[in-house]
Amino acid sequence: MSLLRNIFQKYLLITISLMFSSASFTEPMDDVFPLFDMGGGTVSGKSSATGYYVVAMGFSGKKNENKGLEEARLDALRKLNEMINGVTTSGTTSASMKYITVSDGGGEREFSEESFVDVVNTRFKGTLSAVKELKSGSYDGNYFVAMVITETDVNQVSRLRGGSAVTGSGNTEVISTGGVQTVAKSVLSNQFVESKGLADMKHGEAEARKLALIDAMQNAVQQTQGVMLQGKSGKFNEAIALAISTKTEGYVSAYEMLDEDIARGQYYVIIEAEVNSGKLLNDVGFYTSILGQPVFDIQSQNSLKTDWLTDELEKLGFATNDGKTKVTHSFHLTQAQKQVENHKGVEGIETSVSIALKDNYTGDVLFTITNEPLKSRIYVDPISRSKQVSEHIAYKQLKKKMGIEVIQSLARHAEKGIVYKIVLKNAKRNDVDLFKHVLNNGTSGQVETWNWDKNGKTMTLDFRYSGPLSQAFEQSLSEIYRTFKIEGKGRRPHAINIKNRSAEFKIINS
Repeated sequence: MSLLRNIFQKYLLITISLMFSSASFTEPMDDVFPLFDMGGGTVSGKSSATGYYVVAMGFSGKKNENKGLEEARLDALRKLNEMINGVTTSGTTSASMKYITVSDGGGEREFSEESFVDVVNTRFKGTLSAVKELKSGSYDGNYFVAMVITETDVNQVSRLRGGSAVTGSGNTEVISTGGVQTVAKSVLSNQFVESKGLADMKHGEAEARKLALIDAMQNAVQQTQGVMLQGKSGKFNEAIALAISTKTEGYVSAYEMLDEDIARGQYYVIIEAEVNSGKLLNDVGFYTSILGQPVFDIQSQNSLKTDWLTDELEKLGFATNDGKTKVTHSFHLTQAQKQVENHKGVEGIETSVSIALKDNYTGDVLFTITNEPLKSRIYVDPISRSKQVSEHIAYKQLKKKMGIEVIQSLARHAEKGIVYKIVLKNAKRNDVDLFKHVLNNGTSGQVETWNWDKNGKTMTLDFRYSGPLSQAFEQSLSEIYRTFKIEGKGRRPHAINIKNRSAEFKIINS
C-alpha cells in the first residue's frame, strides 16, 4: 500500500510539473492570434525551444499587396525597436485663456476662450538583428506581418559573427519621428576581420609591439572600408580612404591576439579585430556628402606650382574652377626662398612654402599648412641646383600633409555647420515661434538668433545647420505647413525662394 502511495505521489508531481511547464513555456506562434484581436502590437514570452522572445505585428491598409506587406513589415519592426531599444520623447505644452467682456443695455457679459497646445515628438533609433518573419498575409481587409526575435536566434547569430572573417550581417535600422514617418534602411553590424601588423625592431620590443598592434588595427579598418567602397563610383575613394586611415579609435571595439613574434628584424602581430562597421559606414557617407560640395580656386605666387596643386586635388576627386561653376573655396599658395650659410661657410638655399584654404562665403580660413624650412636647406653647387632641390623637398613635405588637412578641415567645418538666413516677410510673433519650433525639433539644426525689422514686418532667422539648406527643408517643410494648418491661426507660409545659402517666405492669410 505504501509503495502504491509513493508511485501515485510521483505520478501526481510529474503531471503537475508538466502542466506548469506547458503553461509557462508558450510558442511564439501562439501569440500571433491574440494580436489579431488587439489590432497589432507586441507580446513577450518564454519558450522552452527559443528562450525569451518578443513578437510584434504590424498592419497596413494599402490596397497593393507588395506595398501593404512592406508597410506592415516596417510597422512591426518599429514596434520591435520601440520595445527593445526604447523611445526618446520630447515636447512642449502651453495653455492660455483669453477673456472678453461685452457691455450692453442689459449689463455685462463675459466670454472666455481657452487654447491648449501639446506637441510631443517621439524618436527612436536602433539596430535589430536576428529578426525573423513569423507570419504574413491578409486579415479583415488589411495586410499584416508578424516578426519575432528570440533569445536562441540572437545567440546563434552572435556565434556566426564571431566565426566569420570579413563578412557582416545586415541589420535593419528603423527611424520614426512623431509616430508618422517611418524609414527603414540596411546598415552593417560589427564585422570580425583578421589582419596583420608590422613594426621595425629599432624602436625596441615593447614599442615595436605597440606599433605593430596599431598597424594591424588600421589594416583591419581599411579591409572593412575597402569592402564598403567596392561598387561605388570611386570619385572620392582615395580621399575617404585617406581620411579614415588616420582614425583607428572608435572603429575597433575589441580584438583578440592570434599570433605574435619577431622575424627578420620586425615585430609582427596577427589579430582578429571587431570593427564597428556601422560607424564606419556612417563616416563614409558623411565624407562622401561633404566632399562633393566644394569647388576650388587656386591663387599662387608660383605659377609653375598651380598645376601641381590642381593635380593633387583632382587625385582626391575634388573639382577645380572651370569658369562655369561658382567657386566655394580658394587656395592661397605663398613661396619664398632665401640664401643661408652653414657652419662651414658653405652657401645654400632654404625654401618656405605655405598653403591656406579659405571659405569664400564666410571668409573663414579653414587651415594653413607650412613646410619645415630647416629641413629644406640644401648646400650643393651650383646655387641654381640648390634652389631646385630645396623647392622639391619643401613641396614633398606639404604633399604628405595636404590631402588629409583638406579633408579633415572640410569635415570640421561641415560638422560645425553653416549659418543660413531664413527671411519671413509679413511675420507675426506666432509665425516666428512656429518656424523656430519646427526647425529646432524637426531638423538637426538650431535657430541661434533672429532680427526683427518693424518697418517691413520682416523677421530674419539665423539658422545653423550641418549640410545644405535644401536638405534641412526636405526634412522640415511639410511639417512647417502641417503645423501652420493646425496652429497658424488662419495664416500660412508661402515659399518665395529656397537658395543655397538663404530662404525667403511670405506669411499670408489662408
